[in-house]
Amino acid sequence: MQDPLPWKWSPPEVLLRNEFSTQSDAWAFGVTMWEMYSKGREPYDRMEYRRTTFAEELYSGLHRLPQPELATTEL
Repeated sequence: MQDPLPWKWSPPEVLLRNEFSTQSDAWAFGVTMWEMYSKGREPYDRMEYRRTTFAEELYSGLHRLPQPELATTEL
């Protein structure tokens, strides 16, 4: 069964504490923009994880999405 929450697009506070805010909306927008400028790659596609492990690693700063090729400095 698929998780109803798109957790790869969700910030740690949503995943760990189910807290939603305008900041969590901004995070999701940023991940969506990353996806667009990386030619449709799935975010965090190389990570093997469970939802809680993923959230804890994001919260601690262990994982950041790399700058997509199409996201130039001018953009």
